[in-house]
Amino acid sequence: MFESAFAQLRYAASVLFAVPFDLRSLDRLVDGILATKQEFGSLGADSAEFLGGPELDEETRRDVQIRRFRKQAVRAAEETDYYSSQFTTLGVDPSRLTFEDIARIPVTPKKALLNNPDAFVRRGSNPAFRTTTTGTTGKPTSVYFTAREIQATGLLAAISFLQSGQITPEDIVQISTSSRATLGNTCFSQAVQRIGAVWYQTGLVDPAQALALLSESHHLPGKKNRASFLNTYASYLGELVECGLNSGYSPKDFGVDHISVGGEIVTEGLKRRCRKLFGSVEFIQSYAMTETWPFGATFCEEGHLHFEPSQGLLEIVDPDTAQPGKPGQTGTMVVTPFAPYREASVVLRYDTEDLVQPVFGPLGCSLKHWTATTDLLGKLRLAIRTANGWVYPRQIREALESLEEVPLPARCGFWAIEGGVAVEVAVRKIDSSIRNRIGQSLEERGVPVCELYLEEDPSQLQHQLPLRCDLREILFERSVIKL
Repeated sequence: MFESAFAQLRYAASVLFAVPFDLRSLDRLVDGILATKQEFGSLGADSAEFLGGPELDEETRRDVQIRRFRKQAVRAAEETDYYSSQFTTLGVDPSRLTFEDIARIPVTPKKALLNNPDAFVRRGSNPAFRTTTTGTTGKPTSVYFTAREIQATGLLAAISFLQSGQITPEDIVQISTSSRATLGNTCFSQAVQRIGAVWYQTGLVDPAQALALLSESHHLPGKKNRASFLNTYASYLGELVECGLNSGYSPKDFGVDHISVGGEIVTEGLKRRCRKLFGSVEFIQSYAMTETWPFGATFCEEGHLHFEPSQGLLEIVDPDTAQPGKPGQTGTMVVTPFAPYREASVVLRYDTEDLVQPVFGPLGCSLKHWTATTDLLGKLRLAIRTANGWVYPRQIREALESLEEVPLPARCGFWAIEGGVAVEVAVRKIDSSIRNRIGQSLEERGVPVCELYLEEDPSQLQHQLPLRCDLREILFERSVIKL
């Protein structure tokens, strides 16, 4: 018997970082947190540190990471078709890898997983769930997971939300993400359900319909009277803001207090303009992708992306040489999720194609002991290198979405020309003052704009950057049956 709910929590937490995951222990941990919150109202000031994993010095971090990398490499070499042939060609013993050897293993390009996802599945792993990416930029990529992986991820997410207080049993959660995003939707909804909150999925329907659901009053025992948590993409949130303000909505019409937004570049302008519609909401930002799930990153209060080092290896790789980048150099994130994650599909050194810059200490943020990078700068294939350096999608989007003259989400494109870049953008109306404001905003963010094209009709843009809000789902409004 335990003397208090918090004692249960501490006992269950001792198994959280065990390998492999024990689902019963994780489930007991959720019960412990729920009981603690019910008895004491909160977990206390040290709960984030208590449940956030161990703080590792540099020597210990390297030791933990190389041991876990070796374990995953052995599994990949012995049990997958893709990596068995690769290690044979390299002549490297995966069980004896050093940190210096890691760079000898070629990065895994997206096209390899895209073209043959079965080659990455471990023999005997019993995959139960094949998920795909949403296909925002082309053919979807497939990844396999075991049932245990999905259950464990849902429980870990529930623990994280409860510990942070971001979702509690009183909440009503609206999921406004693509219905094709089956991995994120499944794990997130399982977490919400395990917490005891209410959830529903709208998909990417007409923004007016999503806003109507968010403003709807509820009378459920023990629940808030309106949807309180919104999970969505940056571009779709922009559509909600634009539609809501144009329709006369204001903060008094909603009860949203947390917005989890990601999947795309989230700009400061978007968040500022969003508060005009929803009021003083807390934004939850993180980084994750299907191919490297669940190893991802958390934002700290200073805007860094932080990666928990015991869960995976993050490398910042020079996009030209595929070798480790130099300090301060922009590179793509190359990711290896560790065991006990990825029991079915294994990926080593997966090239996410996401550009960031490493952040070095000493740091003063709450996650200073975790590996840190800047916020996402954009996909490599969408960035442009000029004579004076890179131009990233983030620079363009930050410049444009800070301006009220540009409807949300900013529909825009840019391309290389002599001396810099040309930029095109959809605006509410075209005049010289707007042109000057946009040009100034771009220049303030280091964009060497040489040509600027404004369009009132977004369909006239020739190089428009892809947006997830365009994965629109159509509502079935009426049926006519003829006999």
